[in-house]
Amino acid sequence: MNTFNKIIATTLVAGSLLMSGCNPDEFLTEVNPNAITEDTFWKTEGDAEAALTTVYAALQFPCISGGNLTFEMAKSDIAGTNDWTRHFSFTEFTTADNEHAVLGTWAELYTGIFRANQVIDNIPTMEALSDERKIEIVAQAKFLRAFYYFNLIHTYGKAIIKLDSKTNNHNVPLSTMAEVQEQVIFPDLEYAIEHLPIVLESQQLGRVARGAAITLLGKTYLYNKDWDMAAAEFKKVIDSGLYTLVPNFMDNFRGDIAFNSESIFEVPYDGSINPGTANADMTDDDPNNSGGESTGMSRTYGPYSLGGWQMIMPTYFMHELMTADSVANSTAHSSRYTATLAGIDAEGLYYNKTTAELKAEVGRRWAFGESSYIKKYSNWYHQDLEDPEWRSSINYKQFRLSDVYLMYAEAVLEGKGDIVTAIEYIDKVRTRAGVVTLQDYINANGTIPQLHVSKDLYGTRPEVSATVDNIRTHIRMVERPTELAFENSRWRDLVRWGIVKSVFTQHHEDEVVRIERGPDPSRAPLYIQARIRPDFVNNYNFYVAEKHDYFPIPAAEIQANEAL
Repeated sequence: MNTFNKIIATTLVAGSLLMSGCNPDEFLTEVNPNAITEDTFWKTEGDAEAALTTVYAALQFPCISGGNLTFEMAKSDIAGTNDWTRHFSFTEFTTADNEHAVLGTWAELYTGIFRANQVIDNIPTMEALSDERKIEIVAQAKFLRAFYYFNLIHTYGKAIIKLDSKTNNHNVPLSTMAEVQEQVIFPDLEYAIEHLPIVLESQQLGRVARGAAITLLGKTYLYNKDWDMAAAEFKKVIDSGLYTLVPNFMDNFRGDIAFNSESIFEVPYDGSINPGTANADMTDDDPNNSGGESTGMSRTYGPYSLGGWQMIMPTYFMHELMTADSVANSTAHSSRYTATLAGIDAEGLYYNKTTAELKAEVGRRWAFGESSYIKKYSNWYHQDLEDPEWRSSINYKQFRLSDVYLMYAEAVLEGKGDIVTAIEYIDKVRTRAGVVTLQDYINANGTIPQLHVSKDLYGTRPEVSATVDNIRTHIRMVERPTELAFENSRWRDLVRWGIVKSVFTQHHEDEVVRIERGPDPSRAPLYIQARIRPDFVNNYNFYVAEKHDYFPIPAAEIQANEAL
């Protein structure tokens, strides 16, 4: 339609409105009879299931279970970066309140909370559901709300309590960790534990069972240093008999193995849906197929030259710690090493080629101070390259049994000084990995080696007796970083233990020694080429607990919320 015709048409419409006495706004407002509203939704069991699914769907967001977790990981002592990565401000503790990850994590967690609130508010009044079904759905939503709030307070240090999906008041002040726990996390978990099923039917895998709620309750107590309460909850999970360690450590991080016996709370992904769609890790753009979302974590971890973005890399501390994970009477790497890191001496195939072939093909691999790359949660075990469209089907395990074993060991050690039980559960994890157990070391020498001390730099590792202090150090500096590397537990562990400054200072001192000695591509176990990457040159000095333990409250929230 040309400009003249548009003018004529507009004039005619305006004239008819004036002559008819109609309100122009009413005339121009068209009601979509197919739109979903509060009046048309919350009617059927299908509506209830769809609403609950949206609460679960928030788990798949990249800042909750995906590749953007690397921003928090980069703050820790096991994840290094190069200067040109987007994570530099996080490693240097110069994070601004408008950083992508700061804004994104807040928004994604509150999206999950809002969706959970909608379910909790509306399900009880639905006539289409039985009372039993209402309770089942609300129990799941309350667990997820508690989970999202747990992540909020341990990412930001505080949170805004929002428990009503219908309120128009968005000016709500911040609450402390203790207030969030007392008002949200504890009551929600108590309800969930009472009403969630003990086991899930096969078609319900991906939903939460009681063990997940008990684990989160135990973890909440652990972070509060309420050791006896934490130990009691973890023991319930252990004694339930519902979970067992899988024999092969790598089976926790493959796309073709889902919901194994070790998994307590797992977020499903599917990279096969609607192939070819860009940004597939964030959205499924096929309107005819609403299946599971893909995860972009594998591409975030993968090396540049093999299709990844290499947003973080193992620090030299992490790499050497893995080499200390010794297999008895063997020079082979442990299963934890081979499933977690790829050094230049990696055994077997890596992206379907040997490391020698990969190095000959592209010389920059394992160069410029990059001694190893992350395998865990990447597709190194079956693909030639990472998918350029960010597609991966590897589920993300939020809780697994080996973590519960180690948290239980910590709780009994700190609460009752129970060295025997602590060693027993540490050794369950070490035995699965096929490495020398603490009890083996004690039986042989009466001592345990301090495996976190660099043999490469100092020649020997101190041998120490199995005291509470030394077992504590082993849990903190060896077992948890080795078993749970790049599963987003390390930074929060360092913070809750209050040891960030001392750990980073020691790593800096080690780095000075390493820089003075220089790289040596022939020197085991790291084979560093060309340069020493300085992961601890500034952060040990910049770090101040009050400023840097948690992300800042996002600028957008401060600007929009008058109560802040």
